[in-house]
Order: sequence, then C-alpha cells, then structure tokens
Amino acid sequence: MTLDLTWTGNHFLDPREQSERMRSATASLDVTTRGDVWSREVAAAVAGHFDVPAPFVRVGAGATQLIDTLLRSARPGLVVDVTPNFHLTATVSRQQGWDYRSVPVRESEELLPALAPYLDRPEAITVLCSPRNPLGYQFDLETITTLLSRARGLVVLDEVYADFAPDTALRLVSRFPHLVVMRTFSKAWGMADLRIGFAVSQMFARDDFPFWLMPNSVSGVAQQTALHLLGRPEAVRESIERTQVCRHRLVAGLERIEGLRVWPSDANYVCLETPYAEAVVAELREAGYTTRLLHDLRDYPADWPAGVRISVAPESETDALVRCVARAHAAADRTARTAP
Repeated sequence: MTLDLTWTGNHFLDPREQSERMRSATASLDVTTRGDVWSREVAAAVAGHFDVPAPFVRVGAGATQLIDTLLRSARPGLVVDVTPNFHLTATVSRQQGWDYRSVPVRESEELLPALAPYLDRPEAITVLCSPRNPLGYQFDLETITTLLSRARGLVVLDEVYADFAPDTALRLVSRFPHLVVMRTFSKAWGMADLRIGFAVSQMFARDDFPFWLMPNSVSGVAQQTALHLLGRPEAVRESIERTQVCRHRLVAGLERIEGLRVWPSDANYVCLETPYAEAVVAELREAGYTTRLLHDLRDYPADWPAGVRISVAPESETDALVRCVARAHAAADRTARTAP
C-alpha cells in the first residue's frame, strides 16, 4: 500500500471516524432548504473558538475563495507576493492584468529587507503565507508586527497551516486595521471536500470596505459540520498534538543524516534539501511513500536547491521514513563519490 505524503491534509484524523462525525453533524439537516446565507452562526463560533471579535470574521468557500474575493474587491494597484506561496495570488493577478511582483524569500530574516521597496506604497497589497509552504517555518510575530508597523498597504497573511503551529497572527488583528488573516477548515480540521474557511480583519467591521463575497457561498452541510466540530474540537486537538510529536521526531531523525538541510517546521510537513532529491523520492516511492520534489511545485524558484517535501506521517511510519531517506541519500552519495 502506498502512503500519499504529497497530501498536506491531516494524516492523524481517522477518515472513517471523521466522516462519521460529519454525518452525525448533518443527520437532521433539511437539505431541501437554504442554509444561513452569510454563515453568520459559523462566524460567531469561529470568533469564540479563536478568540477574535465576531464582526471581524467572514466565512467563505475555503481560503481559496476568500483570497480571490479579497484581491478582486480591493482592486490593487500593485500585488507583492512573497514566494514560494499558494499560486492563487499569482494566477488572479495575471488574469486581471495587475502589476504583480514576485519577491522570493528563503530565510525568515530576508523578509523585511526584501519587502522594503514596497512598504511605503499604500496601493500595494502584500501577500505571504505562514507557516510557509513548502519550507514549513512560521514567521515569528515580532517580524510580522514590524512588517505591519511599516507597511502602508493591505497585508494578507495566509495561515492555512497555522493550526499546527505554536502561534498565530490572529492575535494581531485588533492592533492592525490593514491586516487580513486567512484560515481554512480543510487541513487540520479534515473538511477539505466541504470547502469552508474564514478570514479575519478589522476592515470587515467597516461599512466603507468593499468585500464582495457572494451570498450562499457555503453550503448548509459545510456550515453544520463546522459548527459541530468547533463545538467538539477534541479529536482535532488530539490529532494536532500527535502531528507535532511526530513532526519533532521526523525532523530530529532527518537532522542526523549528514549532508541534508532540514528546515525547521511549524506545519504538518517537513522540507529537506539535498542534491540527491530525485534519488530520495524514488527510494521512498519504492518503499511505499509518495513525496513531492520541491521543483515540481508550481512557481518554485528554479535556482533554489533541490529538495523534497514530506508530509508528517503517523507514528508507525516515522522511523521507517527516516531510514529510507538515510539509505537513499547514502547510496546516492557513494555513487557520486565513485563516479569518474
């Protein structure tokens, strides 16, 4: 059996048990009638669970719809995309013919210097993800606070993996009116096929900010499921804790392999860099693990080192994954050293 470790959903939620929770949440739902047009009940539940003001929350059909709607509503004069990032920002910008700038950033400390030319421009929308995909690390809140203090334009922070991280910029939204934080129920909450997420910003409480979200964007089934899980989050919390434990174990094991660069991770995947990335992916595939080459990801910088993204797998697979990577890396290294 092959374990798909290219998938960045929650490997620690039993799919049958989670599906049963969802079915029980909607067992009495009348699907012949329309649900809450604006998902206000879900927004209130999100506000309570994540400790943010309810007027700041908007619910939509996943972070994808929310980012798309926000960008089109704001009609930016300039889009500054901190890459690597979810390709949607680049795709929408190119479709609309906006002035789009890709700003590649590898190390966390490179962020502010790289954005310096754009921070004084009020027409600029800066978009970045944290934790980062595929590198995995989260920008610390001191860095994000400095960015928000200096940026004159809108800052959109994609936090779709932040449930797995130690911190969140949600606690900054009350301080910075130009911050928008995007979150999803698709990853840690195991609701990918139901398409529901939320955005949080002070701006949504203002009458003069255009945010043209379509009514009835989120189905009643998705709304009722989200309400059920927010009211009973124990299984999700346990799965997140297990992910964090296994992530630590996976990173620690990989760091013992000489010749790898293993990025620190605050997400549910780990990024490693090695010149033997293709050999590692092939060996993992042979052992039953499907993983992703970094340069197979859309718009990943071509001049960055070769590497592999591996989603955090359940406890029973962690040590086997490390052994497989070590075996492949050592074999490729021997071959390279003995080649004429």
